[in-house]
Amino acid sequence: MKIYKKLITGFIVLSMVMLAIGASGLMSSGDAIHNKTAPATVANNELTVTSVSWFAPNSTELPSPGSNGIPLYVTFESYTNIENANVSMNLSAYKSPFTYAYINGPDKNVRTYNRIPEIQAGHSYTIMQLVNISKNASGSFYDENISYDNTTMSGNTVFTIPVGKPDVSVISYTTNPPVIYQNEKFIKLTIYTENTGTSAMKNVNFNITSMDYNVVSPGNYSIAYYPAGTLMNFTFYINAKNVTGTIPVYFHINNVVYTINTYIHGSEEKSLTVAVENKNLVSDTKKQLLTFYLNNTGNKVYRDLEIHMLSPGVLSIHVSSSNPLGALTANNVTFAQLQPGQSIKVTYIIDTSTSAAGTYPVQLLVEYHFNNTAETFNKVYTYNQKIVPTTTQQISNTLTEPLYAGMAALIIIILGAIGAAVLHTRKKNRKSKNAGSEKAKEKNNNGSGKKP
Repeated sequence: MKIYKKLITGFIVLSMVMLAIGASGLMSSGDAIHNKTAPATVANNELTVTSVSWFAPNSTELPSPGSNGIPLYVTFESYTNIENANVSMNLSAYKSPFTYAYINGPDKNVRTYNRIPEIQAGHSYTIMQLVNISKNASGSFYDENISYDNTTMSGNTVFTIPVGKPDVSVISYTTNPPVIYQNEKFIKLTIYTENTGTSAMKNVNFNITSMDYNVVSPGNYSIAYYPAGTLMNFTFYINAKNVTGTIPVYFHINNVVYTINTYIHGSEEKSLTVAVENKNLVSDTKKQLLTFYLNNTGNKVYRDLEIHMLSPGVLSIHVSSSNPLGALTANNVTFAQLQPGQSIKVTYIIDTSTSAAGTYPVQLLVEYHFNNTAETFNKVYTYNQKIVPTTTQQISNTLTEPLYAGMAALIIIILGAIGAAVLHTRKKNRKSKNAGSEKAKEKNNNGSGKKP
């Protein structure tokens, strides 16, 4: 019994001693070891990263894949005081897209060590490293770490590095004129783009190609820096070929191609017909009527029509002497629109010059727009206008013509000959009559017994 009591007493004393030793810290705890041979790697060690930024402290700009020599700033705090600490970044995660930029020679493994005499608990410290980013970076987040050590402890603290990704895309496009027709020249094509990504795009080229447009200018745009969150527009001048329908234009952003579908309309010039009321004009005559008819045989609306008559000087538009300023607008006839199937009658009051008989070319110029476009189209109608002489001029002209002059001379000669013959006959008849009278008198005298 005494033996059992002694054993129990000894066990109790031994337990109390063990507890006292553990409480005094004479035994080591795995969680409390911080030395060079067993560095701390748990998340709740002495350092915690409070911010990570590229280019400058507190900057929100992100680098894009393929960037080189970009400053990376990491700010951290410590829970405890650490004296004579060496602190550096370790960009060594699995498949990391980062490499160290050269600092002292071509050693890719060189690191920037920051010796801090004393890291005070609760204070913030910032270290910087120049970093190269692989072109294969996906524009995401990458876990890396910073390390610290001194004579008594060491450890790693994980932090996350964000990498941006540019995303330039086409948001819209415009053409001037808005409606394009076959064979149209100098069409202004403006393409609007936006970088909706999280980083800038560097050294990017923009150009267009098309099978059915000729690119006049420019051939290519080279942009050194396209910031994130910004818009850029690019203007090209193109000529449409003799084609119609949906025509693609390919817009190249480096190796990415966007398709812009345009539409080329067929020429509507043939749908606008012009006819003239075939009527001869009389020379040296004022206020004569010359009428044209414009017909829309197509399915498009012709808008803002302006009509001008082009003619030689012998044929002019009449201007009233009471309103001489009317000459400024007499040759400018306008119509707001010409609907499909509609006809317009245009009448000019014409004066002709003296001795203007003949045939002269006359043109009617019609200018118009489609769908309120800025581009002006035109149609020229050409015909020959005949001007006939007046009645007096016709007689005068007839008598002065060689053939008719010869015939008139012949008629005069014939008439003269006839007149001479008639005169000769009359004289002969008169002599015969006189001779007969004398014989009768002589006979009468002889019959009466009288001597002559």
